[in-house]
Amino acid sequence: MKKNKFGLLEDMTEPGLIKKSNDVSWKNDEIYKQTNFDKNTTYFHIMGHEESHAVRRREILKNHPEIQVLFGNDINSAWLGITFVLLQFSFITLFSQLNFFWFLITAYVFGATLSHALHVLVHDFTHFTCFESIVLNKLMAIWANFGQGVPSAITFGRYHADHHTFLNLETLDPDLPSRFELKYIKGPLMKFLFVAFLPLFYALRPVILRPLKPNTYEVINAVSVFFVDYLIVHYIGMQGLLWLLLSTYFGLSVHPFAVHLIAEHYEFINRMETYDYIGWANFFVLNIGYHTEHHDFPMIPWTRLPLLRKMVPEYYENLPCHTNYVHTLLAYIFDGYMGPFSRIVRSSPINFKQ
Repeated sequence: MKKNKFGLLEDMTEPGLIKKSNDVSWKNDEIYKQTNFDKNTTYFHIMGHEESHAVRRREILKNHPEIQVLFGNDINSAWLGITFVLLQFSFITLFSQLNFFWFLITAYVFGATLSHALHVLVHDFTHFTCFESIVLNKLMAIWANFGQGVPSAITFGRYHADHHTFLNLETLDPDLPSRFELKYIKGPLMKFLFVAFLPLFYALRPVILRPLKPNTYEVINAVSVFFVDYLIVHYIGMQGLLWLLLSTYFGLSVHPFAVHLIAEHYEFINRMETYDYIGWANFFVLNIGYHTEHHDFPMIPWTRLPLLRKMVPEYYENLPCHTNYVHTLLAYIFDGYMGPFSRIVRSSPINFKQ
C-alpha cells in the first residue's frame, strides 16, 4: 500500500478474484468478520489492475472451451415475463382494495417479490439472452415494465452495459457510488436511509452523473408504460396503480431480495470485488446471486449460470460468498468498516479533495 498525491491509499496487489477459488481459504460465517483492513474511508479502494472478469474469462475459455455450449438464448425468460406481468395484474385486482395494513403487507410480500423478479428478467433481456433478435429482447424488457409501472428497462439496459464494460472505473461505471454518497452516507442511520431510498439512487445516479440522449426505444418504453398505468387507473382505480408502484419501490429497497444490490460488489473481504450469493433465495431472484459467473460470462442466460459453476468448480466453489441476504444487509448498515467507500476502483481519481 502506498499514498498517492491526494493522500489516498493505493493497493498494488491484484484482487483475489483473479485467483482460482481453491487458492482462497474461508468459512461462511467469516465473510463479515474480515472488513477491518487498511482502507480509504473518503474514497474507494484503489487497485490498479486489469478487469478481473476479463482475466478469468480468458483463463476459463482456454482451459475449458466446452463451457461455450452454455452460450446462447433461452426463450423461457419470455414465458416467465409474460406470466409474471399477468400475475402482477391479478394481484393488483386482488389486493389494491384492501385496508391500509394489508395493502402494505401484500405489496411488500407479493408485489415486491414479483416486481423484483421482473427487474431481474429486464436485466437478462437487456443482455439479449432471451431471443436472438435484439429488438425482441428490448420489446420483452418493455413488457416486463408493465408489471412494475415505471418505464426503466431501456435506460437501465444502456447504463448496465456500461457497468460491464467499465466495471469499477469511476464516472464510467454507473454502479459505483457518487462523490455525494461518499461524503454524506456515514453511520447506521444514513446507510439505512440509503438502502430505503435505493431505487432513487439506483435510477437517478447515472442520469445525473452521465446523462445520455434518450433514444427511440426509451420513448416507446415511456409512452407504453404510462399508457398501461392509465389503463390501470381507469379500470381499477388510482389505488391499483399506487399498489403497483409501492410494490416496485419495496422490491428494490429494504427487502431481502433487493440486498443483492449491496452484496454483489461491496468489498466485504479485502481485494475481493465481486461476490456470489448461494442460497434458497436464488429461486425467487432468478439466479442473480450467481454474480461472479454472470460477470465472467454475461452472454450466458440466468437459467444456465448454476451449470457454469458445476462445469468449472475450481473457479467458483470455494470463493467467499454470501449465504444470507438479511445478514448481508445488517452487516452493511451496522459495520463501521463498511460504507459507500467499500468498493474497488481500478484507477486513481483525476481530481480529489479531502
